[in-house]
Amino acid sequence: MTVCALLAPAPRGESAAEQAATPISEIRFERQTLDDHGPKDPWVKTVGDLNGDKLPDIIVGGQNGPLVWYAAPEWKRSEIAGGGYHTVDGEVGDVDRDGDLDVIVGAEFWYENPRPTGDPHQGPWNAHRISSLRTHDIEVADLDGDGKLDIVARDQSGFGHKTGNKIHFWRQENPDAWNYRAIDCPHGEGLHLADLDRDGALDVVIGGRWYRNTMDIARGAWTEHIFTDDWHPDAAVATGDLNADGHLDVVLTRSEGEYKISWFEAPANPRLPNWTEHVVDPSLDFAHGLAVADLDGDGAPDIATAEMHQSKRDRVLVYRNEDHGRRWTAHIIATTGSHNLRVVDLGRDGLLDIVGANWSGNYQPIEAWRRLK
Repeated sequence: MTVCALLAPAPRGESAAEQAATPISEIRFERQTLDDHGPKDPWVKTVGDLNGDKLPDIIVGGQNGPLVWYAAPEWKRSEIAGGGYHTVDGEVGDVDRDGDLDVIVGAEFWYENPRPTGDPHQGPWNAHRISSLRTHDIEVADLDGDGKLDIVARDQSGFGHKTGNKIHFWRQENPDAWNYRAIDCPHGEGLHLADLDRDGALDVVIGGRWYRNTMDIARGAWTEHIFTDDWHPDAAVATGDLNADGHLDVVLTRSEGEYKISWFEAPANPRLPNWTEHVVDPSLDFAHGLAVADLDGDGAPDIATAEMHQSKRDRVLVYRNEDHGRRWTAHIIATTGSHNLRVVDLGRDGLLDIVGANWSGNYQPIEAWRRLK
């Protein structure tokens, strides 16, 4: 394990001497390798307590399989499925409402947890077909308040796919019957769920715009609201109240290529256009993973992101929120890259950790960066 003491860089304009004279708070992480030889090209990463021991486990799926899970805290590896899915995204949720977490991979399959009568280490994890649609991003939530989990997904428009111009919905009738509907959106990639208008329903957020949920998945209008018309179509999306004004703001990176990372300040009425943009860092490269959470424990949401292995710098970063989003301090916690990172309290010690892996390339271990007190 490697202990990284992460110090803020000097603000622009300060000399090295001035930096040394300035007290800088410290945020420390310890790198932990969970599996040096995980599934090849680990596209899918998600987390959830699969065995009911109150500790979050880690689920990883290779491009061509297998789909496996690692049981905390010893990270014992067990297989869920051999493959058959076509996605980079997965989630967990109790699809069949039997009290345990199932695993949803793309919009193609959900895998039934053997609990409560069986052992998730032994299986079988029965596969249930949702659809045959290839997708890039998915989210899982009860979108209409009926107590059943629904699925929202989107594919990507780059790399020859040209199918990121639809947002797909699957309303659950029962665990083996799903009511499908799609709406149009601009080409691109990226997807997030958040209640931007604070009406109790989760809305759909993509790069530059959001779609209002009226809790009628199949027939609702899903009215589009544009918060910026000046962002790259490929976007990683996250939300949080970054300036402590009671409104959810939106954070964006460019997920496929060189760009910036910004947060967009929500007005009192989030349906208004042209939210105020605040640039966090003008230079990021292939920042495909993104999360908003209080990583330093000061009560303010910070930003975690990671540049993929094909970037120039391969950084895993935490941007610490200072003065209600007016200033950000970048902390580099690794220079080996990562993809679709997850932020989770792995040890239930009140400290948030980061989990990730590169989706391809020469460096593919499944790893965690554990926050130190």
